[in-house]
Amino acid sequence: MNWDDTRLFLALARSGSARATAAEQGISHSTVTRRVEHLESDLGARLFDRDVRGYRLTGAGELMMKSALRAEEALLAAERQLQGRDAQLTGEIRFTTANVIAMRLIMDDLVEFTRLYPEIDLNVMTSDDSLNLSRREADVALRIMRRSSSPPEDLIGRKLVTIKSCYYASKAYLAENDPDRSNSSARWIGWDDFERFPAWVKASPFPRLPVYGRLNDVMLQAEAASRGLGLTVLPCFFGDRVEELQRVPNCEPYSSYDIWMLTHPDLRDAARMRTFRTFIAESIERKHGRLVGKPELEHG
Repeated sequence: MNWDDTRLFLALARSGSARATAAEQGISHSTVTRRVEHLESDLGARLFDRDVRGYRLTGAGELMMKSALRAEEALLAAERQLQGRDAQLTGEIRFTTANVIAMRLIMDDLVEFTRLYPEIDLNVMTSDDSLNLSRREADVALRIMRRSSSPPEDLIGRKLVTIKSCYYASKAYLAENDPDRSNSSARWIGWDDFERFPAWVKASPFPRLPVYGRLNDVMLQAEAASRGLGLTVLPCFFGDRVEELQRVPNCEPYSSYDIWMLTHPDLRDAARMRTFRTFIAESIERKHGRLVGKPELEHG
């Protein structure tokens, strides 16, 4: 049986009037009568006697009423239990973000969250796939997204900050390969580029320097640059804290990406989700200086 039809049966049995039931349910009178007839056909039994006084339960209808009431009560009890659970700071939170954010920006905050809320089971998954939430593989995501992009329409998004990036290299590499020289031997570390002078190189302060190799992970880029492979582009919150790297002289940070907090609409009102989102958003706000390339402005 379709529960919607059973729920309509209960409403009609209580009111005794197809018109009153239609008004209560926000549907037409003909829809009420059609769905009741469909339910009776499925069950192979007449549930109501119809006369000028309205709808009265038959013997079969009385039996159906008892079963339907038990089903209704079970569903209402489950709803109350689930709502009560969601009002408490317990249960699992599946959180996904980029590896560099988890490890180099908010790890201390994640540890602090688990200390403050020991009954919440925090499950952290590093990934750059925004579709995780759409497939319900995660509950909350912290994503680095291009400034021209928007979150998927089926998710609830909140932009937390526009971050800045800059150009980095090791001190030894810059001493041996001055990128400002006309005959410089310096080169860029490639991401996933198949050309020597991709668009991001042409837009950089050193458009004549070619790309070498392909390392499509920000932490790989930093490690390779630290060991002297070449110049790299890194978010300031990360690059400024890699001891072996320095900003390339005379290069200023530039706005590159936004950090978005994303969640699935079905989960936005659960207490543990609200608490976690607020906690992470406040953590990002405290790190605003670092995120925009001015760590001296960081507070909290």
